[in-house]
Amino acid sequence: MFKGKFYGIAAAGSMLLAGCGGAYDSANGAHDGGEQAADAHGGDHAAAKHVFDRALLDAEGRPEGDKAQDEGRNALGVYEFLGVRPGMTVADVFCSGGYNTHLLSQAVGDEGEVYAVFEFYADKDAYGGRLYKVDAVEERVATGGLENVSLAESLADVPDESLDVALAVRNYHDIEWVFQHLKRADFLSSLMAKMKPGGVVGIVEAATHHEGWHDETHRLNEQVVIDDFTGAGFELVESSDLLADPEDDHGGSGFEEGRYNQDRYLLKFQKPSV
Repeated sequence: MFKGKFYGIAAAGSMLLAGCGGAYDSANGAHDGGEQAADAHGGDHAAAKHVFDRALLDAEGRPEGDKAQDEGRNALGVYEFLGVRPGMTVADVFCSGGYNTHLLSQAVGDEGEVYAVFEFYADKDAYGGRLYKVDAVEERVATGGLENVSLAESLADVPDESLDVALAVRNYHDIEWVFQHLKRADFLSSLMAKMKPGGVVGIVEAATHHEGWHDETHRLNEQVVIDDFTGAGFELVESSDLLADPEDDHGGSGFEEGRYNQDRYLLKFQKPSV
């Protein structure tokens, strides 16, 4: 049996990552190293990041297919950059097959929570009358004993102001550009409502030199994401080259060369604390 509530589809316990504070320095494009930030419980804590034991990657129950992606994804490095810590409530937004759901479950630990948010994966109209990837994530949660994970049909099923950190990896571009009935403004408004004050949102996308969305290579320009989020009231805290690949000429799509062999940008946004 799963622990937790039934959020539109199925259940098991959950969490979204929340991060650390400080202002964004527009002059150098970096975090100013602020000493204090709102933590997962609404208080303040030193901005020093939590460093995860890489033994988490070898935890019993993680599929071999996940482990084969670990080097390219550098997920624990991403979580550290976003300020994820044990005990937080985090969300894997548009969770696909659950790679991050599984690893975040281990990262936040028994005292933490993870929401696996399906959104368009749970839209039968989008996939010929069937759910897509939902069964696979349900099985992953059950067989892996991920008792701190809750499955949410959509972001609307996540409690307001519950998330410390939200992470969307290689799927923000699906809103409007791929699934045209979804609206970015609606998504960002809902995401803002779900974040705690001071909560952090991480976005990973494949980099491109093309302006806007480039359908042929399935890539979204970084500036579009920045403009969307800051226009919706989020603050850009920091960007990272953690997933950068200077050998990628931006000419191919992830379908051709592998989603984790590409030049990717990583952005950290924050909901204002007040």
